[in-house]
Order: sequence, then C-alpha cells, then structure tokens
Amino acid sequence: MFLLTCLFGPGCEAIKPEAAPAPASAPRPAAPAPVARIVTADLWQDLIAQRPGALTLVDGRLVVELGRVQARANLDLGTGAAIRLGEEFGEERGALVFGAGGTLTLPLDGELAPKLHPDSDGQPGLAMAVTLRAMVPGQAVTALWNEQPLAHLSIGEEWERRTFSLPAALVRAGENRLRLHFSRLGRGGQPSAAIGRVEVGPRAAIVAGPATQPGGYRVHAGDGDEVSLDLAQGTSLVFYALAPRRGRLRVEGRGEVAVLVSTDAEHREGRPPALLLDGALGPAGRDLDLSGYGGQPLRIEVRTPAGGEGATLRVLQLVAGRSRPVDRRERKPRDLIVVAVEGARADDLLGVLLGGPRFPAVERLAAESLVFERAYAVSPWAVPTHAALLSSVPPPGHATVRGTFVADGQVLLPELLDRAGYYGVAVAANADFNAERGLVQGLDHVRNLTQGTGAGKDARSVVRAALEAITGRPAPRFVYADVTDPQAPYDPPREHVGGPPPPDAPLPHLTHLWLGRVRAGRVVAEPAQRDYVRRLYRGELQVVDAALADLLAALEEQGGLDEAALVLVGLHGEEFFEHGGALHGFSLHEESLRVPLVIRAPALLAPGRVTAPVDLLDLAPTLADLLGLPFPPQWQGDSLVPLIDDPQPPPRLVTAYLGDGARAAVLGDYKLIVGSGRDAQRLYDLAADPGETRDLEDDGGIALRLTRTALAWEMAAEGRWKRSRWGTGADLQPAFALDHGM
Repeated sequence: MFLLTCLFGPGCEAIKPEAAPAPASAPRPAAPAPVARIVTADLWQDLIAQRPGALTLVDGRLVVELGRVQARANLDLGTGAAIRLGEEFGEERGALVFGAGGTLTLPLDGELAPKLHPDSDGQPGLAMAVTLRAMVPGQAVTALWNEQPLAHLSIGEEWERRTFSLPAALVRAGENRLRLHFSRLGRGGQPSAAIGRVEVGPRAAIVAGPATQPGGYRVHAGDGDEVSLDLAQGTSLVFYALAPRRGRLRVEGRGEVAVLVSTDAEHREGRPPALLLDGALGPAGRDLDLSGYGGQPLRIEVRTPAGGEGATLRVLQLVAGRSRPVDRRERKPRDLIVVAVEGARADDLLGVLLGGPRFPAVERLAAESLVFERAYAVSPWAVPTHAALLSSVPPPGHATVRGTFVADGQVLLPELLDRAGYYGVAVAANADFNAERGLVQGLDHVRNLTQGTGAGKDARSVVRAALEAITGRPAPRFVYADVTDPQAPYDPPREHVGGPPPPDAPLPHLTHLWLGRVRAGRVVAEPAQRDYVRRLYRGELQVVDAALADLLAALEEQGGLDEAALVLVGLHGEEFFEHGGALHGFSLHEESLRVPLVIRAPALLAPGRVTAPVDLLDLAPTLADLLGLPFPPQWQGDSLVPLIDDPQPPPRLVTAYLGDGARAAVLGDYKLIVGSGRDAQRLYDLAADPGETRDLEDDGGIALRLTRTALAWEMAAEGRWKRSRWGTGADLQPAFALDHGM
C-alpha cells in the first residue's frame, strides 16, 4: 500500500523511484552519398573510326588504290556514277570507268607540299604515275591536272604504269584535280577503261618505279566495334580533322612510329610538318599536346619507318577534357507544340535589327529557351522541309517525278505520338500541306486555312484555330502550326509597313510578281525599293510575333506552358539580293537555309545557346528522345540531346538539298556548295566570310578535303544513312567502317 501511495499519491514528489535507463536510440541513418551532377569526358573523335577517309603514303608517295572502296575519299563528288570501285581483274583489283572518264582529287600537303619540291636540273620536283588499261580497242587518254593538259597517249588492253611530270606552274598546296578523259566509249553500257592505282610523289621516286614494299594496313577486330590497325613498314596513314580546343592526340599500341602534324599555312609556305613523336610506343601510350592547333583544320600523319617491323595502333584518338551534366530528365509524354514558319530567316527573326522592328514575343521566348544559333533547313523549299522534319528522312528519300511525297512506309512524328496516346492537330496556311503529299499521317484533326473556310490564313488565325482544336482535349496533345506569312507576297497589316513606299515601289500584295520580274532581269530594283520590300517582309514577321504572343498567353492562362514543349522553327529563309536572287527555293546560301530553331521546355532543357551547326533532320528524334519515346528504324536522323549537353561537341556534318541535285554541306565554320555541274563547287569560311562572298575552293586545303570527304560518304549511302549508327560523315562511328568492310 505504501508503495502504491508513494507511486501515485501526493508523497511521490518527495520519494521518486530511480529513473529507468533511456532506451538506446536507433542508429542515425548514413548521409546519402553525393550524387554526381556532372560527368567528365575525354574522347572527342576516334581517328581509327575515321580510317575510311584516311589517305595512305608508301615510301613517301601518296598511293590511291582504286580497288578499295576507301578510294571514294579521292573521287570528285561529281564522278561517283562514272567510276565503279573495288572491281576484280584476275589477281588485280581496280575501278571500272564508264563514259568519257572521271576526276580524282589528290592533296599535295605535308611533306608533299609543292614548295618542298622545287624544280631540279630543269625537271619538276613532283610526278605522278597511273596504272590503267583499256577496255575497248584503240583507247587513248588525256590526263589533265587542274584542268591543264599533261599528256595525251594511247593505252593497251593490258595493265600498264604511265608516269607524268607535274610542272610547278600547275600544282598547288592542298587539293588538286586529276581528270582522265578517254577518247573511246564502251558500247551498250560497257566500261571504257580500268584504273588500278594512282601515285603522286617526288619525281625521282615515281620514275624509279612502284613502291618496293606493299605498304598499307590491316584491320584486326576486337570486342564489339573495337579494332586495331597493323601498319606495314614505310607506311603513313594521313587523317584530316578539326582540332578541338585544349586538345591532345592519344596514341596507344606497339612499335616505332612518327607523328607529324601540319596546317594549310605550312603547306602554302613550304614548311615541313611539326614532329610530335618519333620513337617506340610504350605500354602506357602517349598523349601529344595539340592545344596550339585548337579550332584549326589539321593534317595528322602517323608513319612507320622503312626497314622496320611496322607498328600496331590500338588507340588513336583526339581527346579534349570537358564536363557534361548528368542526364536526369524526366522523360514522359507532355504537350508538344511546333510552330513551323515558312520564310523565317534566323538573322531577321532572332537578330537585332538596327532601325528595324522588335519582336517582343520572340525575344521573350528566346530568353526562356534553348536557341540553336546555327540551325539549317534541309531544303530552301517548304514541302521538302516539312517532309524531312516530320519523317527524319532527307529530301531525296521523298523525291518523285511529281515532286515531294512521303511514302506510306515512312513513319512521321505524329504517328509516333499517336501510338503514345497523343491527340494530334495540324493547322496549315500552305495548300500543299495535305494528305495527298503524305504529310498528315497520324493526325486526328487537320485543318487547312486555304481551303475556302472564309477565315483568314495569317499566323494569328493559324494559332487561334490550333488552340480551338485542342480545347477540352486531355493531355498529351500535339500541335503542328504551319505559318506562311513571311513569304511573298509580303502584305502585312498597315501598322507594320514602317513608313511610306518609295517611288515606283511594288504594291504589297504584288511583291511576288515584282520580285519574279527582278529575278528574270526585266526590272531593275532600286536600293530604296529593295529596302521597302525588306520592310514589308519584316512586317510579316511582326504578325508571326503577335501570333506567338497569343500562343504564349493562352498556354499561360491554361497553366500548361511550363510543362509543355514548345518549338519555334523556320522551314526556309528568303533571299533579298544577297547573291543576286529573291524569293526562295533557288539557292543554298545562308539566307535561304539558316532558320530559327528555339525549344522551350523548362522541365527538360535549360535556357541557353547551342553554337554547333544542326539541321532539321534531327529535330523529330530529339523531340522523341525528350518525350521518352524510342524512334523508329526508318528515321535517319539522331537525337541532339548529347550535343546539347556537350560544351564542345565533336564535329558534325549538316546537309541541305536542292531539287536539281545540288547540295550544301556545313562542317564547323566551313560550307561547301556542290552544284550539278562538274566544276560547280564553292567553299566558304563562314566565320571569316558570313556573307559567302569569297570562294575558297581553289585553295581550300584541309577544310575542303574534310567537307568533301564527309559529304562523299553520305552521298554514297544516300537513302540508307543512319546517324544513330554511323554518326555523320564528319565524325564516323566505328560501325560505319565495319558495316562497309573497311
């Protein structure tokens, strides 16, 4: 009783029992391990994977074996159909020549730079040998070097090696053209001649006869796509590359090698290449500093000494240390809205126009988005670009005798989204955006404002109709709004005209006819008239800006702006006499192809700028990647997400097409335009010459070889190229050489 009183009664305050020991606390959970926010990367370009475009020197002479498919790197881009590589002639291999002949491009650089081989005793310092045979009786050939005749001679129907001196007045540092013209054509589609080998080198060596050693290299397959190269003694492999900033060349293998590097400046001035390595490769390999060459086109030669045992290259890489964010994007279906603007030039819509109008909605969007500063349309026409953007297949894949038509077997972005549960809407102001052309596959609602609806077809009407079509529809939703305001005729609302017209200026609604007459030479456009027409064009861009403001306001009001992915993209530009032309669809210059590309997706992409060149073939794969959707095997483009995350991405080739077969290829700061004629090639340095006024094709050197070779590989596999497996022609992935037996 006492005890109970003590425990529960008033006396407890004085008589407290001894406190029980506190229970042991649970162990504190360990602090979570830090989660990496960035990853580091070194590999920039695998040169062993670039071996299809590498050149071979044996005993100091350039040797082009036309029995190997690698010789395509030396075929002029207009020659592909005339020369068939890799043919067998008993124990010999070579190329068959169809028609009157073909052209090869041969670089004279490195230790073959012309100024390192001056005339001696009245004889040219350089010479060439061609091993060839006739395929028709009585054949004769004229050899032309840079379109200047070297010799005209008869050839028999057995293999023979013929030599030619190369006069100093005809050769130049960098790229040279050898054209072989055969006098007799094969009948009924039969070949005219066969070529086995072309050699260029010091005259004494060429005249003395073929190389004493076979030279070349062999490929040994390893795990997966890994290979090593066995170089024979006295052999050089020459690679052409754009050197990364703060870059290094990593070499691993065994044997004695020399590594030499040089630039166009050394080739033109006749200075020998810099020797970076001359000795044995140890177990740890070697890292060679290239930081002095950052951003420059570079020739890299790896050579084995004559009389040695050759060498094995296990690793040959350009490396550049850089940090990239860890990709933790939440990939899931979300609203996707694409505003595609026909006729939008990047320099006008995204640039600062001194004395011109402002585009506040575009400015706001750009500030909140990822902006691709160098985005290229795949064509200067709208329909081919629509088709390529939506199908991720380039224009030649859709070309028919009736124009551009997407085949039923192609899978469009709307079809991919439809399978993922999207409700798809397209509203267009272009009559050619229709089912007949195969552009509306996978869409639930299609409205073309050109088809007698009575409604306007300006950009604001397009956006209004698109918003109405998705109102009340549950997410996820897809909208493709096709806008045509910035195309002639340039007839903006009066408040956007920007002042009175000059004398004899065209009426706004007739500007397309006036510009057509200017193009045809029937009207001479005065500067004030040209400026006025450009003002009208920019007035149409103000209408596009107002439509974009409507769209942003509506999405904000609905509360879905930040969860959606919003894309503003141009489909082609417009010409305003920069190269003598007007309107669009007639050239592959910057004013026709450079377009705005802006993606606002704050849940997926941080605002910023991408300065690497890209084209619209990769837009659909990029959007599919961001939405967590695997893209179909028919697509030839690839996701740009790795490029977006890389502060110094490897080189890539972007390509545009014209209906006559002409192409433009952009690699870094360099742009090559290849026309449909034999000599219609122009090279521009866009960093030094953004207006494309100075053609560098005659002395393009390394940049010309890089761009031309990259384009050659993609042209050879046209219709089959897969960037996701092969990369681009400028940065081949290992699978390309393996898939093509190289």
